[in-house]
Amino acid sequence: MNNKVKKAPAEGPIVKLAVYDASGSRVDIPSEVHQGDSIVWIDLSDSSPSLSFNIRMDPETTEGLSDIQYVVETAPFEDLKVASTPSGSAAPAHGVPSHHSQPSPTPMIPTVSSSTPVSVAESSFVKASGGGGILCNGKRGHARGKNGSVKYELVIKVPSNQKDDSDASILAEIVAGYSEYHGPVTLTPRVLFKGKDNQYEPHTVGQGEL
Repeated sequence: MNNKVKKAPAEGPIVKLAVYDASGSRVDIPSEVHQGDSIVWIDLSDSSPSLSFNIRMDPETTEGLSDIQYVVETAPFEDLKVASTPSGSAAPAHGVPSHHSQPSPTPMIPTVSSSTPVSVAESSFVKASGGGGILCNGKRGHARGKNGSVKYELVIKVPSNQKDDSDASILAEIVAGYSEYHGPVTLTPRVLFKGKDNQYEPHTVGQGEL
């Protein structure tokens, strides 16, 4: 696989990420403001300060792909001191692969450039399915195969005063780079985690279950 990185296409077939909550229900919906991106709404009025999600590739957008592998990155990032591999061992440092067998070489993606207020939330990847692992102490996770997944944890530190569809309500965001075999790496659209409360009810579209 070469090091060329392609942006997510503006039109045509687009491979996206899918986000599932702890119960297995899909919780990401298309963004009405950021074209191509998705949103996961976090109810700040009654949600736990610590939330867990499973991140996968959207099965509806990967039907024509095979041998897919991907790296997903989060911003803002904070080492939550709970990063572990499926066996429970500590996550490796930046650039050091986990003990799991992994795609070689692992797709490299550009660092997320985000205006997300770091004081609002902390996030980290803490676990990966077989064939994947955790990189950069949890800032990145990688997985292989259409059923591969990584576990993502989001800790709400200071609830944002902005709870609507503006950029100020962004708590965190993730983006992935994926490839087939030794092909070029292509970026996915972003998934934005945004805060809301009972006074703001965004438009939602059901996405099914894991």
